[in-house]
Amino acid sequence: MNYRELMIKDLQDLYQAEVEQAKQLPQLADKAASEVLRDAFRQHAQDTQQQVMRLREVLEMLGEEPGAEGAVTPGVKGMLLEARKRVDQVQDPGLKDLTLIAVAQELEHYEMARYGTARAMAHTAGLDQAVRLLQTSLDEEKTMDRHLTEVAMPIHKQVAQREMPLFC
Repeated sequence: MNYRELMIKDLQDLYQAEVEQAKQLPQLADKAASEVLRDAFRQHAQDTQQQVMRLREVLEMLGEEPGAEGAVTPGVKGMLLEARKRVDQVQDPGLKDLTLIAVAQELEHYEMARYGTARAMAHTAGLDQAVRLLQTSLDEEKTMDRHLTEVAMPIHKQVAQREMPLFC
């Protein structure tokens, strides 16, 4: 495999991960107790659709297709399966929201790493338009991660105050 092939494979993997996340985000929103968290997931679902379009555009610049629909990497499949299990094990609404946030942030961090790598590869290859598109998506992922942290803080406080005797 050469540099170009590696870059294309990474972009295709990221594309498939985003397509799958676009399917999962509405389900996460439905499981959230917090209206703010539901709104965050719904907004990010819209952002994710734009990210999918940007990745398709970058792949088209390279003369490539996104790959077979549903060809999600085993790592992403594993993360999503583990996420569903973790969320389904929690009944308390506050704890469920914190679990949803943790799961979403794990996926965001994966995507930030992948976008960062893809952007660096595009930069090295002199693909300025691809760099701009990938940077836009990377910035959106970072913004979502920060927003999830902000949403989580009052929920952490609420749950901790309720359960603090358990720590003593």
